[in-house]
Amino acid sequence: MGIEILAQEFGPERDQAMAGPLGLFVTVFLVVVTIFLIRGMNKHIRRLNERVAREAAATEDDAPRT
Repeated sequence: MGIEILAQEFGPERDQAMAGPLGLFVTVFLVVVTIFLIRGMNKHIRRLNERVAREAAATEDDAPRT
């Protein structure tokens, strides 16, 4: 009988242990924000690579040839 009582009192109640709609909203919000941040960073990196390539080409054209 003592084991049954211990098992019933251990841990939170089922309705207290569930995250609920607020937890779902926060999780989905964080996932969406992370996706937008990744996409934005990829755009910036692509632009930076193009700019570096243009500057390198301009530097090669300006360099005196011997």
